[in-house]
Amino acid sequence: MDDVEREGFASEEVGENSLHDSVSEATFVRAEVVSPSLKRASDVAAERPHDGFAAIAPMPEVEAIRTHRLFAEWCERLEAAEADREFCRHQMTHLLDVARIAYIRVLERGLPFRKEVVYAAALLHDIGKAAQYEDGEPHEVAGARIAQEILLDVEGFDPREKTMIVAAVAQHRRWSDASTPLGKLLYEADKASRPCFACSAREACAWSDERKNMGIGI
Repeated sequence: MDDVEREGFASEEVGENSLHDSVSEATFVRAEVVSPSLKRASDVAAERPHDGFAAIAPMPEVEAIRTHRLFAEWCERLEAAEADREFCRHQMTHLLDVARIAYIRVLERGLPFRKEVVYAAALLHDIGKAAQYEDGEPHEVAGARIAQEILLDVEGFDPREKTMIVAAVAQHRRWSDASTPLGKLLYEADKASRPCFACSAREACAWSDERKNMGIGI
């Protein structure tokens, strides 16, 4: 994509192993400021439940991704491609599992990522899976391209955050010491999200026993 900075992205290339210098642990400062999402969550927590259901803190940026026409289109194609799949699927339940595990780790480790950024990366990380089924393109490569196109239409993320999200999508499939912090987090959460111990297809799965999650953990 030409002139991504002009279009709302930071100027760094967003390939699988890019951004290692510019997007690193040192890039982020743990400011003594409560993020907007945490402020909203605090406000909502003080509200009384409505009709027995607790209120939730909205994330407009993430909703803009979920309701984007390209996101919906690729999710529909993925659902069709996995309709008869015996093994783990890559649809909304999985995406939210990854988001929640990743954000738990952010809170536990004191990592400087906004909740919206974590959820956006998780929501988009498998968006290229249908392309892999259809024509063999690696889904992290297709996903980074599709994610970048979707994020062009989404407000609420600054150019650096958009670049971080796209890079994490590109890096989530395999572990690399050179990956960005968000890319490593997304990889960890993705692998930790699968409840192998409760899977009826466990014995036929290509994952080795060492890789399978055989108990509840985070």
